[in-house]
Amino acid sequence: MKQYKIILLLVLILAGCSSAKDNQEEQQWFNSEEKAIEHGIQSENINKSDILEKVDLNGEKVIVFRFTESDGKGICIAHIIHKNNKYQWNRNFQHIILKSDKPNIGNLDVSADFKTSQGKKYRLYLGVADKQNFTFETDDGLETTPTIDKKTNMYYYIMTK
Repeated sequence: MKQYKIILLLVLILAGCSSAKDNQEEQQWFNSEEKAIEHGIQSENINKSDILEKVDLNGEKVIVFRFTESDGKGICIAHIIHKNNKYQWNRNFQHIILKSDKPNIGNLDVSADFKTSQGKKYRLYLGVADKQNFTFETDDGLETTPTIDKKTNMYYYIMTK
């Protein structure tokens, strides 16, 4: 029993070390917004062309980007934090697969709430458009036309909460 406790303790220590490294990589600050975005592109393993939009939410920057993983494609967001004349790429949002590469799994439409670094609340809608003039109804009953990525037909829409 004592051996299991030691093994468990070692696993916890190693897991803590690896997550500390991940946090350290994400916490890098840069002298320009462009350098922070370049760092984000590298850390997300995407191309510059995968950035769909730089959205200004009342003075705070949110980067909307598409990604591809082994299970499929999706859209995600990251924040550009500006503090003390430094910039940081910060993604605290999980990757969500919207278009699965697996034949038995269909496309996904989701909405999720998020906060900016200044605490402002927004709702993000993501999904796959099934027609050219696609609209959807928000949780508040508003009929809306989202921004659609022409390459993938995935869409996104950000609204104040």
